[in-house]
Amino acid sequence: MRGASGLPRLTELEIAQLYRNAANWPLPAKALLGGAVVCLLWIAGSTFYLSGSRAQLHQLEVQEGVLEQQVALKTSQAAGLESQARALETMQGRFANLLRQLPADTEVPGLLEDISRLGAANGLVLESIELLGEQPRPLYIELPMQIGVTGAFPDLAAFINGVAGLPRIVTVHDLAFSHANPSLLRLSLVAKTYRYHQQAGDDLRESSQALAESRPPPPIAYDFASLRDPFQSPSRQRVRPVGRPATGPDLARPRGVLESLAVEQFEMVGTLSLGTQTFALLRGAASIHRLAIGDYLGPDHGRITAIHDSHVELAELFPDGQGAWLERSQTLALNVNS
Repeated sequence: MRGASGLPRLTELEIAQLYRNAANWPLPAKALLGGAVVCLLWIAGSTFYLSGSRAQLHQLEVQEGVLEQQVALKTSQAAGLESQARALETMQGRFANLLRQLPADTEVPGLLEDISRLGAANGLVLESIELLGEQPRPLYIELPMQIGVTGAFPDLAAFINGVAGLPRIVTVHDLAFSHANPSLLRLSLVAKTYRYHQQAGDDLRESSQALAESRPPPPIAYDFASLRDPFQSPSRQRVRPVGRPATGPDLARPRGVLESLAVEQFEMVGTLSLGTQTFALLRGAASIHRLAIGDYLGPDHGRITAIHDSHVELAELFPDGQGAWLERSQTLALNVNS
């Protein structure tokens, strides 16, 4: 019997007869039928029993990827743990050093003595020092004081630099200049020192952060000696010669022959050792001179302070034009062609 499509259509009788004759089927047909039954069972089992397990497996795979990323992150963090521990020890040491610079008790009397000494050393007139009220902070207590001094601009600059370089922590704020007279300036400033807050917390992390935020910047070296006063016209002032303040020379000392010649007229040609003493051999005035440490050379009261194989060091004295004396260094290098 054929259907409308032309394909043979099995009736129930034919199917039953086919089932009864299954035992007589050839081996390939039996294998094909068994494979078909197994495929049907696998599809049914996968559809009804394994779908939930497959979804759970997918979730576990996603979690595995996340855990692998976390393991890689923790591994990199563990690799830098030793360096971080050393950095923490360094920070703790710096923190301890800073705490040692913050006195537990007020040291205002000693600070006042240091400020007075700095003012006198720089030729300033200390007009007033007014202690202001304490200002508590989370880790420390500020001790501000209002200071008024009068003097020349380079001396005021040296005074400020000296205050900022005191052994105790002192910061300078609110600088204000005004003319005391045509040649002098009046400086008003607030100097703050600090002491440790006894009731501060012991949390090292919070303390270090608070101290880092409040710590003043490191002082900057200011070469004030060779700069002009910005509060006066350049035509009305003289630029100070460069040099270090020094004690004046003994003007009654008899001058030697070599002190009548400029230092530039000498050149070092070698050294000479006699026992433990070393001499410098200098050529000048058409002859060789043997000089030791402490001998004088040149018109500016130059004294030899050190003798090396490659050069000789001298210290010269000269007036600054304002009644004081300054010292500068001079070097004579070895003439290798001599």
